Amino acid sequence: MKRFSADFETATWYEDRTYVWAWAVCEIGNEENLVIENSLDSFMEFCRKQKNATFYFHNLKFDGSFILDWLLRNNFKYVEDKKEATTESFTSLISDFGMFYQITVYFKKEGKKTVKATFIDSLKIIPFSVSAIAKAFGLKESKLEIDYNKPRSEYHTLTKEEKDYIKNDVIIVSKALSLLFGEKLEKMTAGSNALTDFKNIITMKRFKHYFPKLEPDVDEDLRKAYKGGFTYLNPLYKEKEVGAGVVLDVNSLYPSCMARSKASLWFTDILWRKI
Repeated sequence: MKRFSADFETATWYEDRTYVWAWAVCEIGNEENLVIENSLDSFMEFCRKQKNATFYFHNLKFDGSFILDWLLRNNFKYVEDKKEATTESFTSLISDFGMFYQITVYFKKEGKKTVKATFIDSLKIIPFSVSAIAKAFGLKESKLEIDYNKPRSEYHTLTKEEKDYIKNDVIIVSKALSLLFGEKLEKMTAGSNALTDFKNIITMKRFKHYFPKLEPDVDEDLRKAYKGGFTYLNPLYKEKEVGAGVVLDVNSLYPSCMARSKASLWFTDILWRKI
């Protein structure tokens, strides 16, 4: 099954409408396989022809909204569960906070024969901008610039500058994901990759012993009690000394308190001795 990094370029000059005027995909692990075209229809047809490929968009919430719009306009049916999927249907994994994790499109489903495309948010795996990824991974490609507000038609003929711009974006993400996948970090989020790595370190047998599976009703209640936080750095103060500050909140206060408790220290000591 092939995996691609993918990106859309969209119109920004209309107040009441927008559309995809360029798209690019780059096969992960094979950067020579790169396709650039100029309409959402041609993108969805490309996805269909790949039969069962996975596409990683760096910010699926944005690009995925165009895919969902296309699906609904083309009479694809939304289903809650993949078991309910039929030809021309789709499922999605979107949190109650509007966080996009995955969209799966079933172009054809007849018995065991399935033609589908899966779209995943690579920003959840590598939570950096494309520009920062290129620098962090030491890639020769860098983020380029174009005039985003220049009027371009829906089937705009792409210039070399525009092709180079979108090409670099997908190559950068493709190369970064290829490095992670090479380390067996293939889960949908950075957190899931970290948990999987932890399980491999202590072994699944020990993990199940120390962290037994909860009963469904207990698990459901606990999940409602926890939500992730939000951290933001004003770009004006990035990498600048600003003097003494005021602490308004503490990141991961609950787990840090647990980590410093006597019981937790005892448990951690016992755990690592056994490892």
